[in-house]
Amino acid sequence: MAENHDALASFMGITGVDSTTATQYLELTNWSLDEAVNLFMESGGQGFGGAGGSGSAGSAMPPPAPAYSEDDIRAPDPSRRQRLFNDAFENVPIRRLHEQYRDFAAESIAAINAASNAPRITPAFGGAQEETDAADRARDLGSLFQPPVNIMFKGTYAEARALAKNEGKYLLVNIQDEIVFASHMLNRDTWSDDVVQNIVASGYVFWQNYWVSEHGKKFCNLYQIDRDSLPIIAIVDPKTGKVRQQWTGFLEASAMIEKLSDFAFSNTLDADDAMTDAPAPSMGRDINDATEDEQLAAAIAASMEGAGDGGDSPDYESYDDDETKEEEVAEEAEDEEMVELPEEPADGTPDVTRVQIRAPDGARLTRRLLKSDSIALLWAFIKHQIPEARQRAFELRTSFPPAAIAFSDTETIADRKLENASLMVKWL
Repeated sequence: MAENHDALASFMGITGVDSTTATQYLELTNWSLDEAVNLFMESGGQGFGGAGGSGSAGSAMPPPAPAYSEDDIRAPDPSRRQRLFNDAFENVPIRRLHEQYRDFAAESIAAINAASNAPRITPAFGGAQEETDAADRARDLGSLFQPPVNIMFKGTYAEARALAKNEGKYLLVNIQDEIVFASHMLNRDTWSDDVVQNIVASGYVFWQNYWVSEHGKKFCNLYQIDRDSLPIIAIVDPKTGKVRQQWTGFLEASAMIEKLSDFAFSNTLDADDAMTDAPAPSMGRDINDATEDEQLAAAIAASMEGAGDGGDSPDYESYDDDETKEEEVAEEAEDEEMVELPEEPADGTPDVTRVQIRAPDGARLTRRLLKSDSIALLWAFIKHQIPEARQRAFELRTSFPPAAIAFSDTETIADRKLENASLMVKWL
C-alpha cells in the first residue's frame, strides 16, 4: 500500500535504520509512524534480530520491553519555594506572631515615622509611577489622620493647666489610643472641623496625648481612666483639677460643637480669680504685712468702692438708660434695613466661612457667609430664623471671650474675626 510505503520511507529517514528494522517497528505499531518512532526511541534505537533463519526460539528476537519498569522511574524533583525580594527589604523586621505583651501603639508610631523617613524603593520590574503614587497615597493617609497641631498645647499636663488658669480658660483634654480607630476618626473628622477648631482655640486650652506616652499614662492614672474606655475627651477646671465634663469614644463634629458651645455658654471661670494681674491680699491677712504693690492695689480698690457708695450712682443709672435707648433706636433702624437676606453662598465658594448661632431656646442655626459680608447680615439672618427677634431686643455674643458683638453695617465678618465662630443670641 502506498501509505505503508510512505510510512516506511519516513521511518527510515527519521531513524536511519534499514528497511527490515523499520518494517518490524511499523508492524508492531500497526503502521503508525508516530508510535513506531516513539517505540524506537524508547528502546534505545536498537534493531531486532534477523527474522529469517531457522525460526528456532533461540534465534527469535523477543518483542521490545517497555521503556521504563517500575524500578527505573526516577524520583520527582524536590519542591522548592522562593520569593523575589528587592535589596531594600533586607532590613525589614520579621513579623512575630503571638508575641505576648506586644505594644502595638508604639509600633504604629514607629512605623509611621519610618515610612515618612524611608527612602523610596525602586520596583524590580520598573513602575516608577506606581511607586510615586503609592508614596503619595501614604502621605495623604498620614495627613488625613494627623493630630490638630495648630490648636494643641505643646507641653506637659501641668503646664497646660497652668496656662489655662492664667488665661481664664477651661482645659480640654483628649487622650487617644493608637490601636483604637475612633481616635483616628476624631483627628480626621472632628478636630479638623473649622468650627470645632475655632471654638477650641477661642475658649479652651487643648491638650492631646496618647496612652502609650508617659504623659498620657500619668493622666490616666491620675484620673483612674481605663485604657478600654479610650479615647476620652474631658473638660478640666484648671484651678481645682476637677473634671467637669467627660465623653468617651468618637464624637462627630456637630456633636462636639454643641457640647463645647453649651459648656462655654453656661460655665465661665471667675475672671477676677483667673485673669487679674495683681490680686488683692486676702481678707484674713493684715494689710501691713502686704507688699507695697499689694497695698497700692488695695488702696485703689477701696477708693473705687468708696466712689461707688457716693452720689455718683445716679450718673451710672442715667448712662445705662441712655445706652438702652440708643440700643432700642438701633433695633428699630435694623428692622427697617435688614429685611432682604441674600442667597446663601454654596459650599466650596472662595472665601466662604461658616457661623453657628445658638438661639435662646437652644436651637442651632448655621449659615454660610462670605468673609467680606457685613456684620449686619448676621442680624438679618437671626430675624429671618427667629420671628420673635423682629419685635424683641436681643444681643449677639461670642462664646469666648464672652462679649457682645456691636451691630455694624460697615465692618465685615473678617474684620471682627468671626470666621467659623460659635455665637449666642441673648434676649435683653
